[in-house]
Amino acid sequence: MAHKISASSNKRLAKNTILLYMRTVVVMIISIFTSRVILQSLGIDDYGTYHVIGGFVAMFSMLGGTLVTATQRFINVELGKKEDGNPNEVFCTAMGIHIALAAVLLLALETFGLWFLNCKMNIPEGRMFAANVVFQCSILAFLLNIICMPYNAIIIAYERMKAFAYISLYDVIVKLLISYALFMFLYDRLIIYAVLLLVLAISERSIYSIYCRKNFPEESKFRIVRDKQAYIRQTSFAGYTFLGSFAAILSNHGVNIVLNLFCGVAVNAAHAISMQVFHAVSKFVNDFTVALNPQIVKTYAAGELDKSMELVYRGAKFSYYLMFLFSVPIIFLTPEILKLWLGHYPEYTIIFVRLTLIYGLVTVLSKTLTTQILATGIMRTNAFIIGGLRILILPLSYLVLWLGYEAYMVYYVMIVIDGISIFTRLFILKSITGVRIMGYVKNVLLPVMFVSIPSVVSCYIVWKLMPSTMLYDALFIFASLGVCTMLIATIGMSLAERQMAMSGLRKIARKVN
Repeated sequence: MAHKISASSNKRLAKNTILLYMRTVVVMIISIFTSRVILQSLGIDDYGTYHVIGGFVAMFSMLGGTLVTATQRFINVELGKKEDGNPNEVFCTAMGIHIALAAVLLLALETFGLWFLNCKMNIPEGRMFAANVVFQCSILAFLLNIICMPYNAIIIAYERMKAFAYISLYDVIVKLLISYALFMFLYDRLIIYAVLLLVLAISERSIYSIYCRKNFPEESKFRIVRDKQAYIRQTSFAGYTFLGSFAAILSNHGVNIVLNLFCGVAVNAAHAISMQVFHAVSKFVNDFTVALNPQIVKTYAAGELDKSMELVYRGAKFSYYLMFLFSVPIIFLTPEILKLWLGHYPEYTIIFVRLTLIYGLVTVLSKTLTTQILATGIMRTNAFIIGGLRILILPLSYLVLWLGYEAYMVYYVMIVIDGISIFTRLFILKSITGVRIMGYVKNVLLPVMFVSIPSVVSCYIVWKLMPSTMLYDALFIFASLGVCTMLIATIGMSLAERQMAMSGLRKIARKVN
């Protein structure tokens, strides 16, 4: 029976991951074209202005992401209880909390946020009116996103990844159409762009809501929950994850604002491009972990700690490998890729892209560790220690720029802090569950190190020997993928993992044929 359950879980994980990867490939290709067109239609300064303002609002929206994580966790726990579970109560409680949160954040954005935009941020002369319109459109889109987030939690908890695939395709296709439509307008394109993205956000959130009401009518039926303990349970859990999310806000969007204060919107444009490359590459990892996370939580809730930790180890290792495969050729060929992709790009973009991908390789190693800590429900230690560490990124970045160092030094700060956070999470998880730290070192850190070092050295030698032409660049990409894949298969995977991977590839090949 246990074997059947395990086989069923693996099959579902593989199916969900494949669906998400198919979506990711299409989304990434369309996004590449969209970014080029948007940069051409808006220009570097307006492009940077939109992203720094949108990032400022996104700082607040990540607070809602804290509650989504809590909601998803509680729904997974209720699903693990089978007939005794009540996921609808979790959904309704979360909806009430999100509505209250949206009201509080609206007040904060329309007071402090409005003052900060008009009095502190470095906006080009003559663009303050457009910046305020972008700000208001971003707020409306953000509020809608906050209120509708519990629908996302239901879809993820039930592992309906096909819905995410289709809605993501809708999102990128409409954004591509918007980018081309901007050339038709003679009026301020930055304002038109913000308004059209708001319309897209409204339609997208409506689709999520309709999908849940149609496919999960009982679970997503909203009613007022009068049980105060239900609110306390979710807000208490989310409260401990709040510090971690707040720290993530500072390390991502807060650093962008610091760059704006010292360097201006052109550097914000470079940062936005580097983050777009990072998000395009990390989508493959995120899709894998989104498909994996519910199983980590469910196996832990069922008392299967060993199986849960096995998922954590494999999830961390394979997440790194996926990120590594795509990052290596991009890091070596950054100037060529940017020239082909964007044509003209801001200063600092090359070094920003390279350091952002290295930062991503460090952070991806702790994604499943965080999920396992969330699964335990014991959040206080993780929230205060990891949150405290990551909050240091903002003042240290500010200090580095204030001392006159180059803008890219803030990425070194982020890399070092997140590297320390990996080992900190290991000690926290050991104190909660008793798992051995050496288990993670042996099963994750050593394999990725033994793969990374020879891969980078081999690719560097090939890169230095090859001339810089489009043909040789294409050959280098295939060569780097081949070298990295071979080393991952021979050094980075156990025999059982190789057999599992080959079995999965054969199944995919049979379905394709």
